[in-house]
Amino acid sequence: MDQLNDWATNLAMAADPSEADLALDIVDAYIEGGASREELFTRTDTSIAGGFGPGSAIALLPLVLRGITAAGKWILTLVSADATGNVVGVVKDLLDIGKDVTPKEKLDQLPDTSPYTALKRVIDTVGLELRTAGIEANEADLITFRVLNSLLEDPQGTATFIEQSGPNP
Repeated sequence: MDQLNDWATNLAMAADPSEADLALDIVDAYIEGGASREELFTRTDTSIAGGFGPGSAIALLPLVLRGITAAGKWILTLVSADATGNVVGVVKDLLDIGKDVTPKEKLDQLPDTSPYTALKRVIDTVGLELRTAGIEANEADLITFRVLNSLLEDPQGTATFIEQSGPNP
């Protein structure tokens, strides 16, 4: 359980540090599934992802978890022992890109071979989850790259979460 707690906290710090204190509770509810998972995505008409004020906020971490679950098979490819070293370097490069080239442009330049195909699928899947919730595209991409970096830093915790989270509703 400590491993999942550390994994959840690190993931929350990558997605939205303000959610770190609740990270384990959010991950536990997500893994439990059913009504507990559904409650994580309850919104009011005025809810916006990352918003502030009563009834206006929706947590980013559940959206990230849903994206991770949806991209599970590709993430498992990335965290395999064979792929992790190359992909970690690429993700760090994408996070360190200057203003001349956006991370998405650099990502598009990668070959369509394994593990880069899996990397592109993960980024597209998690990013789409965030953009669909109302996160601006550039912010969604930045969050996605930080989350991906966090996933790759703890391959065992990531694989454990994917195994325990079950299907994405």
